[in-house]
Amino acid sequence: MRKDLTIGIVGAGGDGVVVLGGIILKIAAGQGYYAFREQHTEAQIRGGGSAVRLCLKTESVLMPADELDILVCFNWEKYLVFIKELPIDERTIVFYDGLPPAELKLPARSFEVSFSQNKNIAALGFLAKVLSLPPKEAEKIIDEDIARGKKDLLEKSLAALKLGESLFDETKHPKIGLPILERQSPKIVLHGNEAAARGAIKAGCRFAASYPITPGTEATDYLKKELERIGGVYIQAEDEIASMGLVMGASSVGVKAIDVTSGPGLDLKTEMIGLGVTAEIPLVLINVQRGGPSTGIPAKTEQSDLNQAIYGGHGDAPRVVLAPYNLEGCYELTIEAFNIAERFQVPVILLSDQWLGQTLVAADDDFLKKEPVVVGRKKPNETEKNNYRRYLVTPDFVSPMANAGDEGFTYQTRGLSHNERGEPAQDHEASQLMHDKRWKKLLPLKEREDLVKIFGNQKSKVGIIVWGSTGQAILGALKASGLEDRVKVCIPELIYPLPTTALRKFLKPLKKLLVVELNYSGQFYRYLTSQVDLPKKRLVYQRAGGRPFGFKELIQKIEEALQ
Repeated sequence: MRKDLTIGIVGAGGDGVVVLGGIILKIAAGQGYYAFREQHTEAQIRGGGSAVRLCLKTESVLMPADELDILVCFNWEKYLVFIKELPIDERTIVFYDGLPPAELKLPARSFEVSFSQNKNIAALGFLAKVLSLPPKEAEKIIDEDIARGKKDLLEKSLAALKLGESLFDETKHPKIGLPILERQSPKIVLHGNEAAARGAIKAGCRFAASYPITPGTEATDYLKKELERIGGVYIQAEDEIASMGLVMGASSVGVKAIDVTSGPGLDLKTEMIGLGVTAEIPLVLINVQRGGPSTGIPAKTEQSDLNQAIYGGHGDAPRVVLAPYNLEGCYELTIEAFNIAERFQVPVILLSDQWLGQTLVAADDDFLKKEPVVVGRKKPNETEKNNYRRYLVTPDFVSPMANAGDEGFTYQTRGLSHNERGEPAQDHEASQLMHDKRWKKLLPLKEREDLVKIFGNQKSKVGIIVWGSTGQAILGALKASGLEDRVKVCIPELIYPLPTTALRKFLKPLKKLLVVELNYSGQFYRYLTSQVDLPKKRLVYQRAGGRPFGFKELIQKIEEALQ
């Protein structure tokens, strides 16, 4: 019995490719299917092509098959741009509008369909027939998501929908239908960026500032809307540095605060992160990674900001770095990021990426229903009034933190080296004392075994270590290939400081190790070698981003590690 279906859609700017993929996913989610929609766009703001890869399944989705079951092509020029993201084979059914290039050999089941000007909605009507989707659900989503009360737009869209249905009825096209569900339980639809933003709100965040940057804008869009609804504040700053300053200011007066950026923005925020470290200001920064360096590949995924997140900045400036590997992690680790920031009074960087952040997922909503533990910062008591030492060295190296402006708790905050009161102190002894304090307070995090996820055969002598969204890709490849029982997998969600106790337990019995990451220089592997001893027999698979890992390439590397 078929359990999954993978659909690719591609077109030029204005063809509505991403919208079409989202509507199909929402209809499927309402029927109880698990699904996700990857999106791929060119860097141009206007005129660039876009593509989606949509996977519909009867069980939880980890990643799609490499080759498409169905391709819908509105523009062959743009298909050639995204051909690596949307590979086809002889089994693929192709519906296309326009003459294909002579050099491209299409499968036997390829059909020309004139989708008209309103291409995406016409294609929706056509695909609703191909996939046996309920037409009323398509009409409902068009009304809610596209027309939004505009009668003329609704009538035009419904006419295009009917046109697409008639295009199917007039000719003999294959009718595939979706995989058969054993039980119908509607799924929630959201992407990693929204999940992270929801986590921030759940953790008690009431202030956000950012400078818009691809591919993190969905998170700030949600934060803006939700914070306004619950009485919080969102500010779009004039630049990346200003937004970080606003976040630190809000946190200094006792408000949980967050910033969202991507690689080039992280560069600009580096000096402010250093200030947050030395002034011990709790804050959360989400970095949705994209292809680099410089402007790089703004709309495609990569895992190349790790060095910047861990080491970026001058001086010894310890911070905390977390990395989710799936949708649930985007939500739960954002809550954890706030808890760590508040407890240890430290900047926390959450490393997401374009694939994880912008891939729309239909999933069970159990993780959203859990009531999380939410931590606040250590506060001074009344006896400390008028003799307050903001940077007091305590047994756990975390000082009571008053809100800036609290009566009787005056202190100075600055980037200069300081003493326990915050007063400038340029001598070696004061500097050594504060360095000790900032580093040692984070040592308990190295024992957080709960932030290291282990999968597979615990007795296996072959191990795989991955981080971020590559973890989801590896788990998907193992499941698809049937190799789950031959290896064990380690996915640390806490990257810095690394939970070395848990890592050493994982590594100790291994004879062979595979490390996989989506960056050119193997940043995580090099970091690992500085923290723990690795088996002598080890294989590192690293490549630049721009395209997520596929099943076949990962299975090949896993099999190499097993040989």
